[in-house]
Amino acid sequence: MEFRFDRDDPLVASVTFQPEGGPPVTWWIGRDLLHDGLLAPTGIGDVRVWSTISKDRPVLRLRLERCGMRVLFELDLHRVEDWLFETYDLVPPGEELTGLDWDELVANPLEDH
Repeated sequence: MEFRFDRDDPLVASVTFQPEGGPPVTWWIGRDLLHDGLLAPTGIGDVRVWSTISKDRPVLRLRLERCGMRVLFELDLHRVEDWLFETYDLVPPGEELTGLDWDELVANPLEDH
């Protein structure tokens, strides 16, 4: 599993999975959702995140669901937390939309920005 953050798309983190014998699969998960999941169970629909203790260590559980199939990951909570706070050094919380050209977005809402 590989987490990536792109300062040009700061609202989300991409998470790429390499299943054994299959092609890589990438999900985009809201950065706020990951953060909120550190503190309390969160998410609806396809992505749910919560912290818990497993085998006497803190973990972050990430459950993904698509087309009736589910997968549950247990991640080292501190590693995810450290990575998440590194993204805040690049784009602080609350500044994700700073610099967005709202006039262009409103004038051409269907174009890829």
